[in-house]
Formats: sequence, structure tokens, C-alpha cells
Amino acid sequence: MREAAESAKKSIFLESFILTDDHKTHKFWQVLKTKAREGVKVKIIVDRAGSFWFGTIDREAFAKAGAEVLIYNRWISHTHRKLLIVDEAIGFIGGVNIRGEYADWLDLHLRTTGIFVKRLLSSFSQIYFLSGGRDEAVTGFRKWRIPKLNESIYQAKTWLIERWPFHGKRAFINYYKKKCIEAQKSIRIVTPYFVPQPWLFRSLKKAAKRGVKIEVILPKNTDHALVQLAHRYIVKSLSPMISFLMMPSMNHAKVLLVDDREGLVGSNNIDGQSFDFNLEASVVFQRKDMIGDLRTILDDWKKKSTPYSGADFRWRWYDRLLEFLVGLIYPIL
Repeated sequence: MREAAESAKKSIFLESFILTDDHKTHKFWQVLKTKAREGVKVKIIVDRAGSFWFGTIDREAFAKAGAEVLIYNRWISHTHRKLLIVDEAIGFIGGVNIRGEYADWLDLHLRTTGIFVKRLLSSFSQIYFLSGGRDEAVTGFRKWRIPKLNESIYQAKTWLIERWPFHGKRAFINYYKKKCIEAQKSIRIVTPYFVPQPWLFRSLKKAAKRGVKIEVILPKNTDHALVQLAHRYIVKSLSPMISFLMMPSMNHAKVLLVDDREGLVGSNNIDGQSFDFNLEASVVFQRKDMIGDLRTILDDWKKKSTPYSGADFRWRWYDRLLEFLVGLIYPIL
């Protein structure tokens, strides 16, 4: 991403839940400031909650360099998306936040070119406008549409699933339900936070009863204590119907692979925030080369994982109470 930004001649558009300037990310921010001083149009959007809890970049320093930094500020919904677009020609999308301590995490991001970047531009233009941006050179991308001649070809290769506060609210819910119904052989999920709502709970169980093999790869230790506790409750509830694999290191990737034929990589976690509240963006693809790459990555992660059913968990005297409480609130986590 830094190398792409270094090559920018026209524009750099960046959006993320968390953006932090620290000793590991400082060079990246220096590149963006330098480009802004050179006349490159630099637009940055960060979520209010992400910046409040995890720190953010120096808005004044960017303003002096000629860049525009906007805060997406909504009471309930947050932009959990991660996008970078350079020169309207190179796009990045996935699960990677820009913060130094996350450099040791496993994660997935896609680099894309061609017509799909135009779709990312349209998406960024929407969030830019919602965040208060009024530069017509950026807001104009909201009106972009895929030419009808290319639409069928475009949809057959890759497409973007988005959740917005005013439309597409059920986009991810509908997609996951549909894939659980259509799956014939396998469903593979990678997520750092696996807190399925009742509808997904039921959908996965129905698929498993039809003989669909379901695997979920989770980090052994997440960065959220409450989710860590919820994982124990959920794993126990769904095992052995679903196979759970625990990775020794933190894995922040968000992946769905169905029947080794259709994949999803993006920003959405398996929790109530992503499905019901947050702004999310993920890429769905059926291209054989991309599916092959994704399978290779998942197979490698599986080799490094340990099967886990929750049966060997040693219960403490207060864990039963905590389990009961988690069982009540997990659908809205």
C-alpha cells in the first residue's frame, strides 16, 4: 500500500476504522503528506469510534500539507470498511487497519485494478459525502454506474457487497443465508470474532444437517475478552456439528469460502455489529485463480491450527454464570 501511494500522481483516497501514526506506520503517513504537498489529492476518512478508542492521525498536520481528513461520526453505525484507492486505478480492500501493533497479526487484503476500482471509487465517494466531504472531484464518482455492456462480465468475476445506513442494510444477512442454503459440500469461515446471530446459527445448523462440512478458523486468543468468552459458549453449542480450528496467533482476516467455488474477503466480522449496524464492504469472487489462492492460504492456516471443541475447557466456579450471561447478550455483540 505504501509503494502504491509512493507512485501516486493524481489522487490517494483512504478509509478505515482505525488509523494510527506510530513507529511502524509513520513512513506510510509521511508518504501521504509528501504527496499532498506535491499537489496529489489526498482524502482520508476514519471512524469516530475507531479514532476515539485507538488513537488517530494528526489532522492538523495533514491539513497543513494540503490533505483532507474527515471523521465519520454516527451514534450507532460505524464505518468498519478498509479501502485505499490510488490514482483511480489501483484499489485495496480487506480487513487491514493501519496501526503498528497489528503488523504481527495475520490478515487478508486484496489488491485490484481495472473496472472493479471504479466500483470502489463510487463506494468511497458515498462515504466521503456522508462524512461531510464536498469536493466535487470526489463526490462525482457517486453517480458512476457499470456500463450495461460490461455488467454481466463484471458480475461473473467479482462484485462488491456493501452495507450502508440507508440502503443495503440486509445485504450481508441475505448473502450469508443464501450461501448456507446453496452450499453442497463445504463452508469455510475465517474470522477473529465468531458471534453468530440466531439466524446464522440456524442457517449453519441446517447446512450441517444436510451433510455440508463446515469449518471455522478462529484465533486462540482474540483482543476482546468478552468475545473470547463468547467463543467458548458458541463452540460448545455448535460442536461437533461444526469443526472449529484455533490458530496460535491472532488472525484478523474475514473470509467465507463456499464449495471451493465462491469466496468472500472483506471487512465484515461474524457478529451483530457487522450484520446490523456497521458500514461494511467485502469482495465476492468466483475467479478460479483467486479461489485457488484463497484455498492455499486457508489450507496453510488449517495446518497451523488445532481442533477445538470446548470439551477440555476447565470450568471455574463463576464460568457458568458468565456463560449464562453471554448466552443472553451474544446475539447483539
